[in-house]
Amino acid sequence: MKIPLFTILVTMTLALSGVGGARAAEDGVAFAAGPSGLTALSYAAVPLLGNGDFTVDEAILTGPDGFAVHGGQNPVTRAFDPTRREMRQSFEWGTVGCAYRVNGSRFELDITVRNTSDRTLTSLHLTPLTLRFPRAPDGWQSNYPYLGANRGDPTIEYANYGTGAVAVCNDDVAKPLLVGFPGRASLTERPIICTTTNIGFLSPYLDPYLKRSIAPHGSDEFHLSLRFGPASAPAMALAGDLYRKLGKAFPPILHWTDRRPIGTLHLATSEPQFHSAANPRGWFSQPDRDVVTPDGIAAFHKRVLKFADDSVTELRKMKAQGMITWDIEGEEFPQTTTYIGDPRLLRELAPEMDSLADAYFKKFRDAGLRTGLCIRPQKLLHTPARTEQEELPNDAAITDILYDKMAYANKRWGCTLFYVDSNGDPNVPFDPVVFENLARRLTAHKIDALVMPEHRNTRYFSCSAPYAELRNGVTGTPEVVRAAYPDAFMNNYIPDGDYAKNKAALITTVRGGDVLMFRGWWDDPQNSQVGDVYHAAGK
Repeated sequence: MKIPLFTILVTMTLALSGVGGARAAEDGVAFAAGPSGLTALSYAAVPLLGNGDFTVDEAILTGPDGFAVHGGQNPVTRAFDPTRREMRQSFEWGTVGCAYRVNGSRFELDITVRNTSDRTLTSLHLTPLTLRFPRAPDGWQSNYPYLGANRGDPTIEYANYGTGAVAVCNDDVAKPLLVGFPGRASLTERPIICTTTNIGFLSPYLDPYLKRSIAPHGSDEFHLSLRFGPASAPAMALAGDLYRKLGKAFPPILHWTDRRPIGTLHLATSEPQFHSAANPRGWFSQPDRDVVTPDGIAAFHKRVLKFADDSVTELRKMKAQGMITWDIEGEEFPQTTTYIGDPRLLRELAPEMDSLADAYFKKFRDAGLRTGLCIRPQKLLHTPARTEQEELPNDAAITDILYDKMAYANKRWGCTLFYVDSNGDPNVPFDPVVFENLARRLTAHKIDALVMPEHRNTRYFSCSAPYAELRNGVTGTPEVVRAAYPDAFMNNYIPDGDYAKNKAALITTVRGGDVLMFRGWWDDPQNSQVGDVYHAAGK
């Protein structure tokens, strides 16, 4: 077989420079490249290259009229600079270059894209190379994608292939970009892709966030790395620096020192068998309760104030910092509208509670307890024909509605603890910028609040203390998060979880600053478990 001249040149250059030479072939990274991309790649003398061709799989350009066209995918020219170890391809719309570099046990790819056209490059899909593993990586599944979008978590796609391990990373933690292994039937041969827009089953969730266009006559750079190590090396050993880099790029703006437990309060139920014409919002799970007539409303008020008194007793016994009432508007509607999360609508939706709410919250404030609510980042549509939570069109609108709801509750009832329900998909929560801007606005208006989003990623911990549940297997703030934010913490709801199995882990996480949540309206036997954890943690 005839060896391309460019491959000979780059191999000679590596040997002369002492990078990727004979020593690298034994215990490090070695590669060779030409005008089409890589021709060889190995780690610890194990060949790992399936296909080294660097391909442009899709380029879509959009003009001022909004009309999109497909740019050419076949290069007009190819070239390779052995001194810079850089492959460069030209297309009718621009150029794509990739400089290859060995840095210790890392193989780095610096990709530069230039749009020389008069249109905006709105979508670009690249395949820099395909890896071929000696065996299927541990835990991998056929057709399952291992991709990161770089939205709040650094992209670290890990594969342990028996004789070694590799983490495919996006080294730029600040910009969205889809990087990693797409789903394929093969477990041993997978391409690595780099795309500026989304592909695949998460499109409805990721599409609004993955928009990395290149303006006419503009350029962009992507910095990827393959970090190799022995099979014993976990992902954090290979790429933990990216979490620290994330923490520096988005420094913490939450400073909340009170880590005492928080009680949850529920006044109603959404289950229809506990609703009636007299009690349409399911207060106290009592269908025979009357909240319509004057006498019924008076009795209801008495019952709610007793609920508050009982809760104060339990919260004080638990040495809680405060409480969150999940359903101050009642639970008139089924999922996914059960929790209204808009105290501004209390008079309209639950007038029997609106006339009582001031006295209800005062009970807790007078006891020296913080007060809080469940807040939704949607707008409630409530008409005779339908009732539903409407998603808002952009991040700014979401921040605005969250702030407006929280500011109302703070002004009227002094609320400072806010659980945020339904902030996106569990796998793709809202952009962290929503909560970063919310935190800054609350601070600017002198509202010292603790915000607890239901869904989360690492960057959320810079500006909030996310919510979790032990019954879902969460014991506390992940160590990878603390690599980015050492003082990060979360609020973990303990009831109905496997306490005996997870007691030691809970003690560790509380010692590290996490907050436990408990049922605060009655003397739940599980509440003593929370006290035991805090005592054992020295808190």
